[in-house]
Amino acid sequence: MKYLKTKKATNWPMEKSWKEKLISGILFFIPKSNPDYKNKMYLVKSWLIEFLETDGELSPWREIALDENENPVFAGPDERNYGFWCDTNMKFEDFNGKPIDKNEFERLWEKSGVKALEI
Repeated sequence: MKYLKTKKATNWPMEKSWKEKLISGILFFIPKSNPDYKNKMYLVKSWLIEFLETDGELSPWREIALDENENPVFAGPDERNYGFWCDTNMKFEDFNGKPIDKNEFERLWEKSGVKALEI
């Protein structure tokens, strides 16, 4: 496993535009992949990502969204949220950032309160 800190996808607006609100209202009955993430994305200033090796490729497995003070905003996947990066086909090579220590990731994962899913 590898661990990385990145600033990718940290420029979300604080509020949805009126068009996004309208579309969300029309499509309210369609289940959302990350219902607990949506209203907090604007708080994310960096991500910690754990990559799991499968078939020789490193893919996102767990993620922690951090605020400007390096505190967890949310983490996943969990029972309700699939995960932002886990829901992509991106691999380790697609990210830029700096490697982090496994212990730092685990410390912040614990702080997030999310229960780990079984591999």
